[in-house]
Amino acid sequence: MPVGYPVGMTATPSGAAGAVQAYLRAQRDVIANYESGVRAGDENAVHDMRVAIRRARSTLRSFRGMWDRERVDALRDELRWLADRLGPVRDGQVMVGRLAGAVRSEPRQLVVGPVEARIQHYVGQDTSDALERMRGALEDDQYGGLLAELDALGNATAGRDDAWVLGRVRKAVRRADRMLDSVDSLDEHERDVQLHEARRAYKRARYAAEAIDVKPAHRLAQRLKAVQDVLGTHQDTVVTRAVLRDLSMRAYREGGNAFTYGRLHARQEAAGEAVLGDLPAATQRARSGKVRSWLG
Repeated sequence: MPVGYPVGMTATPSGAAGAVQAYLRAQRDVIANYESGVRAGDENAVHDMRVAIRRARSTLRSFRGMWDRERVDALRDELRWLADRLGPVRDGQVMVGRLAGAVRSEPRQLVVGPVEARIQHYVGQDTSDALERMRGALEDDQYGGLLAELDALGNATAGRDDAWVLGRVRKAVRRADRMLDSVDSLDEHERDVQLHEARRAYKRARYAAEAIDVKPAHRLAQRLKAVQDVLGTHQDTVVTRAVLRDLSMRAYREGGNAFTYGRLHARQEAAGEAVLGDLPAATQRARSGKVRSWLG
C-alpha cells in the first residue's frame, strides 16, 4: 500500500469502490431531482443537472473497469445524448447574460446600433428553440431508461479493490498534466484547442478524486478545480469570441454596423490572455507533493 494512503480506505472492494458507486448514485439523484426545474427552464436547475451528467459520464470513464464495458459505453452514450439537449440551453442562457453585461459596460457612444437587441434576438431565439428540444428529451422513454441504468450500475457489485481505484485516479491526474504540458509548442489556434482539452482532462481528474470521498482526495480535487477554473475562463472567452464574430457577420449582412462587436471581441481576446497569467501558480499548487503524495 503506498505511503500516505488515505485514512479510512481499506484494501477491500467495499472501500474506495463503494465510494465511487455512491458518487454515481448521487449524480443519478441530482439528475432526477432537478427534472421539474429543468422543464421550467430554470437556469440553476439546468446547470446542476448538466454538471451531474458530466460527473456521471466522467465517473463511468475513469472507473469503467468496475462494470461491464459494453454497458458503460452504452450508458455514456445515453448521458451524452441528454447532455447534448441541455448544453445549448445552458450555454445560451449564460451567453445572453454575459454579452448583455459586456455591452452595458461599454461607453454609450461606442455602442453603435441595436447591439443588445440583436444579442437578445439571435441568441435568445436559439436558446428558446433548444429549450423545446430539451423538454422533448425529458418526455422520451430514453430518459427513463437512462435513469434506470444509472440505478443498476450504481448498485452493481464492484469487484475492485482500493489500490485499483487509486490507480485510476492517478492515471487521470497524470493524463491531465501531460495534456497541459504539451501546450507550449503550439501556435495560438492549436494552443486554444489543447487548453480546452486540458481543461476537460483536469475536470475528469477532479471528479475522479472527488468520488473517493476522503479528505486528501478532496484537497487535491480543490487544487485541480483551480486549474480547471482558469482554463474554463479562458475557454469562455474563446467561445464568446466565436459568437461575437457570428453576430458581427449577421449585422454586416443585414446592413448594420459591426464596430461594437469587434470591440467586444478584442476585449474578450485580451481577457483570455490575461487569465492565463494565473495558470502557472494554479498548476504549481495542484502539483504540490503535499496534495499528491497519497496517490503514490
